[in-house]
Amino acid sequence: MAQWHGESVRGVAHAWPVALAIAALVAFAKLRATATWLWAGLALGSLAGGAWAIWQKLIEGSRRVEGHEPFNAILYGNLGLLLGLLCLAGLGWAWSRQARWRWSLLMVAGGLSGLLISALSGTRGGWIGLPLAAWVLYRGHVSRMSVRWRLGLLSTLLLLMAAAYLVPQTGVAERVENARVGVERYFTGDDDMNSISARVEMWKGAVELIGERPMTGWGMAGYRTLMIERSEEGRQDPLLRRFWHAHNDALDAWVKRGLPGLLALLGLYVTPLWLFARGIGSGSGERRSLAVAGTLLAVAFIDFGLTYSLLAYPAGGWIYALLLVLFWGLYRQAR
Repeated sequence: MAQWHGESVRGVAHAWPVALAIAALVAFAKLRATATWLWAGLALGSLAGGAWAIWQKLIEGSRRVEGHEPFNAILYGNLGLLLGLLCLAGLGWAWSRQARWRWSLLMVAGGLSGLLISALSGTRGGWIGLPLAAWVLYRGHVSRMSVRWRLGLLSTLLLLMAAAYLVPQTGVAERVENARVGVERYFTGDDDMNSISARVEMWKGAVELIGERPMTGWGMAGYRTLMIERSEEGRQDPLLRRFWHAHNDALDAWVKRGLPGLLALLGLYVTPLWLFARGIGSGSGERRSLAVAGTLLAVAFIDFGLTYSLLAYPAGGWIYALLLVLFWGLYRQAR
């Protein structure tokens, strides 16, 4: 579809991470790999990201931590949350190791670090899917524990949530209040643009453009041009002309790539859910952890894509495609 809209090399640039993922998938059919490097890398990456977030918050005084260019607070917060959830998914693998306590503590530390990144970034969109992510983790790991352990984990989780909300330095309470006020202002007809009303207006604009070209879409350049024209004609707030994606992955894929783009995106979402979900409640600790991680990967990106076009960024496509293949290749090899 990028070629259809004359985007040439730029369109291919957004697809090459998937091509690399296909090459990696073929390689997994010939080579055997150990999952140790994957889980250790996820945990250490999450801890490094958490340390950087703490530095930005306490030393640099950032209101919302955002990593570094080309990331922003939303990208950094969502990907940090993803790392944290994947670390928690690895607990089944960690507990099956000989040094179970050391590996388990590392994975728990990585999980908490990822949650901290999300809290300090103030990225509210990622928080929407936490109940579903918690349910996946429960089915994969917690449901196998004794009642005492379940109650202990639930109490710990509630304490962490309360601490994140009540401690002013995290900014969680402020972001939640801003969201409440934003929704209230939008439905009362307040003209002041905020993150809530901006998203709703962008979604409206994308839906109108989809209605005009549902099959082929407008392409990246066409979408950007038409959104600028809508601002100049007074059909939407002029502040929205600077945004180049629809802040929703499904709408962004459809408005730019047409119906084929939407179907491809849905395939990328549904296929891993279908493949991995069957292994969540059964199998060895290693295999079950990979099934939970693969399911969480799809669940997290669906969640992130509700309020932001994460897959519009090359980094988003890279991370989703390569992690998906790594989880699936190791899952197929696990006993």
